[in-house]
Amino acid sequence: MPERFTADDLLLDRQIVDVDGAPVGRVDDLELTDPGDGAEPVLSALLCGPTALGPRIGGRLGRWWAAIGQRMRPYDDAYPNRIPVADIDYVDHLQLQLKVSRDQLDADRFRDWIRDHIIGRIPGAGP
Repeated sequence: MPERFTADDLLLDRQIVDVDGAPVGRVDDLELTDPGDGAEPVLSALLCGPTALGPRIGGRLGRWWAAIGQRMRPYDDAYPNRIPVADIDYVDHLQLQLKVSRDQLDADRFRDWIRDHIIGRIPGAGP
């Protein structure tokens, strides 16, 4: 095992599960905060969703991916999905476990929007 790790090595693309073991998504990007005083940046949140992944992909495909994610969401909500570091319980070699339930997160906005605005309009798709 290497002696030094980066946040990218440990967190990016890691599966996120809630306190009950239900999947939440994957870590698409990281939010770093500058504490000032010349100190190193501090990890403040995990970012998930197409608008977090698009810039990481880069190029035409990344711009396309992020643009689709921006268009398929409500205009009034902040994006990408943000999971504060305080909600992380532990990280192992397979996944990242949260201290909270997925119901307490805003991680299903994209899926809910698709259900309400696309799938829900298909005849026979209702309950």
